[in-house]
Amino acid sequence: MELRVHLKICEGCGCLWYRAQTEGSVYCKECEAKLKDFPSPESRKRRGRPARKSLVRVWAVAEAAGGAE
Repeated sequence: MELRVHLKICEGCGCLWYRAQTEGSVYCKECEAKLKDFPSPESRKRRGRPARKSLVRVWAVAEAAGGAE
């Protein structure tokens, strides 16, 4: 059986470790255990400025209220 590995630097502590090509983690096993309680980036809410309303929707609301003639 052949196992292909990459030599990686942990993004948490900076240690060198081997990662199998099929894995996608950027942390060593110790850092992964420490960080497992934190939320994943995909589960967090999107931050930043809220999306702007398009002018078409604003004019449609104004027209429905009788303000845009």
